[in-house]
Amino acid sequence: MCQYLSLLKAASGLVSFILIILFFSACKNDPNYAEKKQPNIVLIVTDDQAYGDLSFTNNPIVKTPAIDLLAKEGAFAENFYVSPVCAPTRASILTGRYHQRTGVTGVTRGRENMNLDETTLADILKSQGYTTGIFGKWHNGAHYPYHPLGRGFDKFTGFTSGHWTNYFNTTIEKNGKEFKTVGYLTDVLTNEATDFISENNKEEQPFFCYIPYQTPHTPLQVPDKYFDKYKAKGIDDFNASIYGMIENIDDNVEKVIRKLDEFGIRENTIIIFMSDNGPLNFRYNAGLKGKKGGIDEGGVKVPFIINWKGKIYANTTISKPLAHIDILPTLLDLMDIEHSFENNIDGVSFNALLKGENNFPDRKLFTEWNSKKRVRSNDFLLINEALFNLKSDPSQSINIREQFPTIFDSLNNAYNKWYTSVKPTEITKRIPIGYNDYPNTTLPAHEANLHPSFEFRKDRKHTGIAYHSLYGWAHDWIDFWTKPTAYATWDIDVVETGDYEIKLKYALNKENVGVELLVEIDNQRLSISDLEPFEHGSFKNYDRIKRDQEAPEADWNMVSVGKFHLSKGDKTLKIKSAKIPGKKSIELKDIIISRLK
Repeated sequence: MCQYLSLLKAASGLVSFILIILFFSACKNDPNYAEKKQPNIVLIVTDDQAYGDLSFTNNPIVKTPAIDLLAKEGAFAENFYVSPVCAPTRASILTGRYHQRTGVTGVTRGRENMNLDETTLADILKSQGYTTGIFGKWHNGAHYPYHPLGRGFDKFTGFTSGHWTNYFNTTIEKNGKEFKTVGYLTDVLTNEATDFISENNKEEQPFFCYIPYQTPHTPLQVPDKYFDKYKAKGIDDFNASIYGMIENIDDNVEKVIRKLDEFGIRENTIIIFMSDNGPLNFRYNAGLKGKKGGIDEGGVKVPFIINWKGKIYANTTISKPLAHIDILPTLLDLMDIEHSFENNIDGVSFNALLKGENNFPDRKLFTEWNSKKRVRSNDFLLINEALFNLKSDPSQSINIREQFPTIFDSLNNAYNKWYTSVKPTEITKRIPIGYNDYPNTTLPAHEANLHPSFEFRKDRKHTGIAYHSLYGWAHDWIDFWTKPTAYATWDIDVVETGDYEIKLKYALNKENVGVELLVEIDNQRLSISDLEPFEHGSFKNYDRIKRDQEAPEADWNMVSVGKFHLSKGDKTLKIKSAKIPGKKSIELKDIIISRLK
């Protein structure tokens, strides 16, 4: 308590009244006063950063002093697990539930959409009077209400897809509108986050600041000063880019911490730093086996730091296996927030471990990805049909299944029981159309169903329609459209009956002018045949390594096709090229459907 409280006991009448005013005024200026307020939360999640990508995890190349200090002044979980890829991890962080329960089964084409009946950490904190903001990569649904502004967040600057095409002077989103950035994207996101912190500090408003950085995910783009530093050390271009991005992350983490210190709110802010999965390539990773996309240690074990200055003991190391599903219940426990969940959570609060207590339950942590199975139980790890003891064999080099058949069978049976309980039902994830708050909906090319079915072929000889970059990841577009029998469809859900305008974002070479397109919904059809030619302009290429999977940034022409009157309900939008007089039809980036009022 404030030291002035003792004065109140001896005061009476007018003197008491004056002293009460002095008491509250003095307490507000007391450096310990922040302890009595709801704590702020800063949650930093990096993209594809390995467990071994920090100097305090003994990386021999990169230096990360700001992140190292966070760990030194707080708690480091040395056995912390996430999912093998981005979107599933993010869903589990926000809900405290295994991603299979949340409906997130992939990273693109709608499989990243988190079910709308899920309660997010942002939902809970907003109900407790917090202002909530996200600055970076969302990756749990692009279309409202899957969009972050429909999932408990008040502010959003960033992008909703699994990666971004360009990190310099690009255009992202800010609260539903296009936002042209200046400079390096990670720096821009940090500036947006610190502005959010400043605004809420002025209003003395508790805040949840979620900063999911897009680096060190590809494309391999990083400012010269970082890249040149690691090239001078003899590092190849790929890893010089990776380590440069990691050092840039560290500099930005320092900026966030400095802003909290500037306002004197560091002691009242819980800071979490972590990654969403293992590294994209094989590089130093503390001897761990595997990488991103796999269920071995290197794919799912990540650095995890939680820091609350003055509340969490410094130099704390937690050895118990923990996971992304534990973050939500732990934060609520730390803040003394009770919440009843409609959907049960899978995570367990590890607040007791932060206090130095040992009463944390033994349990099993499960992972499933692409039909591969994993169970972590104390020192034992089941991977598919193998068993390892991670205490004696952290690199998973010795399969001990034959020596411990009973343990293997027990973990295998537990996995089967668990997976039966979480196995998601395969449903068609339709794109919502026509919400009042979001009258404009983009149907991106990479969420289309291509007919005939898209088949990856390196020789680029296709059956009439394919993706420009062949893989169909986010930001890709429909290309190699050579046959009138080929077409694309999107499954949509019209939420309000009304009139809707259809627009296309496209490119068309001069030699292919004369294409006729047909757009169909229900039994209605619109045609357009007078498309102007439009060829892509040139963008400065910041890539350090030539990309082969991700589509480049490109510009597009936009044209209105016409209007439909759509009734409420599930529908399919179909577009085909009825006439292709040249070598191919248009390159199609997006279809935009706008509800007219």
